[in-house]
Amino acid sequence: MTLDPSSRPEPPPPAALSPAPSVNWDPEQTNAPVNGDGPRSLTPERRLLCMIVRQLTEELLRATGLESDQDPGRRATGHVRQVAMYVCHVAYSMPMGEVAEAFGRDRSTVGHACRMVEDRRDDRAYDTFVAIVERMASAVHLLAGWRI
Repeated sequence: MTLDPSSRPEPPPPAALSPAPSVNWDPEQTNAPVNGDGPRSLTPERRLLCMIVRQLTEELLRATGLESDQDPGRRATGHVRQVAMYVCHVAYSMPMGEVAEAFGRDRSTVGHACRMVEDRRDDRAYDTFVAIVERMASAVHLLAGWRI
């Protein structure tokens, strides 16, 4: 059964939520794949997957109301990025170096993000949120059918 997304009307966004800022992605910023003995280079498709996970994380955080209204700035952005980095590393089995490249960060930053998310998963609501992001990220990967 094939669903045509254009045949379904898109529901209007809830009035209480403002749209999340879009993620800028430039495929020209990616490196060409490395041949030979060097490390595997990040492909444009894998970079795009990471940006989709980041956007999913931000939208879900807004929809669930877990984002604090008193914390709309840098701290909340950092939390979103940490969860997205963690999910890319875990759900897509991406090496931390590739995740770092996709997010424009250092590998040690990705390691820190993964440790922080793991430590916070003791909180049941937070664990449920991260598990939902993981499942959605896996679904995106399957639906895209990319050979990554």
